[in-house]
Amino acid sequence: MNEHKTKSITSVDVAKAAGVSRAAVSRTFSNNGYVSQETKQKVMEAANVLGYRVNHLARSLNRQRSDLIGLVVADMDNPFRSQQVSDLSEAILATNHRPLLIPTKKGRDSSQVIDMLLHYNVSGVVITSDTPPESIFKMCADSSVPVVLVNKQDTHDKIDRVICDNHKGIELLVSAFSDSGCERVTMVSSKKDSFSIRNREQMFCELAAERGISTTILYPETHCYQGGLAAAEMLTSESVAPDGVFCANDYLALGVIDGLKERLGNECMAQIKVAGFDDMQQSSWSSYQLTTVKQSTEEMAQHCVELLLSRIEDPDQTSRTRTLDVSLIKRKTL
Repeated sequence: MNEHKTKSITSVDVAKAAGVSRAAVSRTFSNNGYVSQETKQKVMEAANVLGYRVNHLARSLNRQRSDLIGLVVADMDNPFRSQQVSDLSEAILATNHRPLLIPTKKGRDSSQVIDMLLHYNVSGVVITSDTPPESIFKMCADSSVPVVLVNKQDTHDKIDRVICDNHKGIELLVSAFSDSGCERVTMVSSKKDSFSIRNREQMFCELAAERGISTTILYPETHCYQGGLAAAEMLTSESVAPDGVFCANDYLALGVIDGLKERLGNECMAQIKVAGFDDMQQSSWSSYQLTTVKQSTEEMAQHCVELLLSRIEDPDQTSRTRTLDVSLIKRKTL
């Protein structure tokens, strides 16, 4: 057994090395109380030499809340979701809080997620997963932990939401299909439950009918790239091919485009108008050039953080919803 274990450096060690009191070290790192510039410099130099780092989790045990913000996320393989998490993390860090990422998946016990969130004394929670168990955000709300839901149905009188303006986005897409002369548009949805996708599906069929565009709906198992490939196979087996395809998100659309190119060839594929929703980074790649609706993940992140900080200051506010504006991004597919 190795008897020369590395000793954990504490604030006491820093104080001794700097020749100051432990209280001065504490005030230096907490920014709580006056510390002269000379003392602060001594403390920082000693801390750097010793390799001292403040244990923020340990400090949070002495407070009701830590500086952690929980991010409950599913479908991390989706590039749009990854961009959401990246922008949320940056927005959280900009407020001197720290993101705590908790990925979820089908079958995971929601009590484990709640346990992690509450035992770390998180200051707030942002949930972007498609179908978060209600127990997660209800337990957080009951424990006075602020929660913001992203693109989710209204569920609780003390929980805030940030939602994309799906109605405006679908109106823009239906107009684009109509202006392109499309008369038969297939909507690619998904069997997997999703508030956003069900919302877009219903709106698209209703608004397309008002424009005299007939619609059919395909339901692959999932709303990911593989679901798009499966939808492409369904499309090529239909007796009458559509002249347009609307996919409920970009991830599906990329799979549809690749699947149709493989089965029909580039020339035939070019005769079918395709559009998606989200404007994830890959949609602009030269091999896709997908027409889509953009919802800004940066703006979404700012709304989430502002709502969280506001509710931390005033927990008794009624629930609030912020609607994220959208715009049509026209590219070669439509």
